[in-house]
Amino acid sequence: MKNELRTLSFSVIALLCITLSACDNSAEESKNGVLSTGAKIGSGAVAGSIDEFSKAIQLDSTSAKVYAGRAAVKYATGDNKGAMTDLTKAIELDPKSATAYSARAAAKFSEGDIPGASADFISAARIVVFSSFSKEPGN
Repeated sequence: MKNELRTLSFSVIALLCITLSACDNSAEESKNGVLSTGAKIGSGAVAGSIDEFSKAIQLDSTSAKVYAGRAAVKYATGDNKGAMTDLTKAIELDPKSATAYSARAAAKFSEGDIPGASADFISAARIVVFSSFSKEPGN
């Protein structure tokens, strides 16, 4: 059991290090790609996307995926604080969402909150690792 815990701890730390080192570049590349596309079709499309997600939230305020979707658009436009707010709500609604934790970690990292980003990356890694242990063979 001690060996398994040691292996699990090492795996989480390695995943965290890899993610943090790649986070800044991939986040910047993703943001540039979205902003470039947004510039081609007009900034109204981005605002329209946020409006559509907001309407969806009014219809169903219990959907973690809708909050995460709006957060992705906010993050792509540089609204990291707005993205973090939506992602925090998504995590409240679905505490087992590794995607929401890792996205919030990226937003925190962009804002310079390294300890907060690290904690969220660790939470995301835990969810992924523990969910893989709970799957039945063949699934």
